[in-house]
Amino acid sequence: MNKLPEKIWAFFRGIILIGVGFIIMYPIIYMVSCAFRESADMNDPSVMWLPKHFTLDVIKDTVKAMDFGNTLKNTLFLNVGCSVVQVISCAVTGYGFARFDFFGKKFLFAFVIMMILVPQQVISLPLYTQFMNFGAGMFRVNLIDSMFTMYLPAVTANGLKSGLMILIFRQFFRGLPKELEDSAYIDGCSPLRTFVEIMLPNALPAVLTVFLFSMVIYWNDYYTSSVFFRNTKTLALVLENLDNELKKNLFGSAEVQISQREQIVWKEAGCLISITPLLVMYVFLQKYFTAGIEHSGLVM
Repeated sequence: MNKLPEKIWAFFRGIILIGVGFIIMYPIIYMVSCAFRESADMNDPSVMWLPKHFTLDVIKDTVKAMDFGNTLKNTLFLNVGCSVVQVISCAVTGYGFARFDFFGKKFLFAFVIMMILVPQQVISLPLYTQFMNFGAGMFRVNLIDSMFTMYLPAVTANGLKSGLMILIFRQFFRGLPKELEDSAYIDGCSPLRTFVEIMLPNALPAVLTVFLFSMVIYWNDYYTSSVFFRNTKTLALVLENLDNELKKNLFGSAEVQISQREQIVWKEAGCLISITPLLVMYVFLQKYFTAGIEHSGLVM
C-alpha cells in the first residue's frame, strides 16, 4: 500500500516531464518537419508533423541562397576566434579578481556586474564612433566592416557578455584550493606561471563552459554584427534577410510576392541549418559544460 503513492507520483512526474520536454523541443521538431516538406504542404490542413511530399530541395535551395560555404567560414572565423581570445582574457581577469587583492578591486568588480546588466545597445553608438576613427593623429583607421570590431573587445575582456564569463571564472577559481598556488610559489613559480601551468589546467570545465557560452552568443548575435558589418556575412545576418535572398535565387527577383505561409519551409530550413553545428558541438561537450556550471557556483 505504501508504494501506491510513489507510483502515482512517478506517473504524474513522467507526464510533467514529457510535457515540459515537448514544449522545449517543439521549435526543433517544427523546424525538422517544415525543412523536409514542399511549400504546398503548408496550405494543406491535413499535414501536421509528417510531410506528405518529402523533399530535400528545400534544404538545397536554402543552402544555395545562404551561400552557406562562405557564410559558415566567416561565422566560424569570427566566432571561434573571438571565443578563444575571450576565454583567455576573461580567465586572466577572473583569476585576478578571485586570488589577488589590489586597490579598487570592489569598485572594478562593480563594472564587471554592470557589463552583465547594461544591454549592448547602450554602448553601440560610442563603439561605432570609436572604431570608425580608431587610433590617434595620422594613424587613424576605419575598422568598420572588419573583424577587428569583434576581436579587439574580446581581447580586452570586453566582448559580448564578457561580464558573465569573468564571473564564471572568478567563482570557479575561488572554489579551487589555495594550497595549489602555495605549493607552486614554494617551488619558485611566478604568479603567471602558476596560473598557466597549475590553475588553468584545473579550470578546464570552466574553460569549456565559457567557450560554449561565447560560441552561442557570438553565433546568434545579430544586433552587434549588423552595426559593425556592411558586407561581411554571418549566419545570423543572412537569416535576417533570407526571404529576399530566396526570392532572388528561386524566382530571379526580390519583388516576387510569395505568401508568408509558403516561405516558412525555407526559413525553418535556414534556422535548422544554422543551429546544427551548435547542436553537434553541445552533444560532445555537454558533460564538461554541466560540470563547469556546477563548479562555478552559479546554480546556487
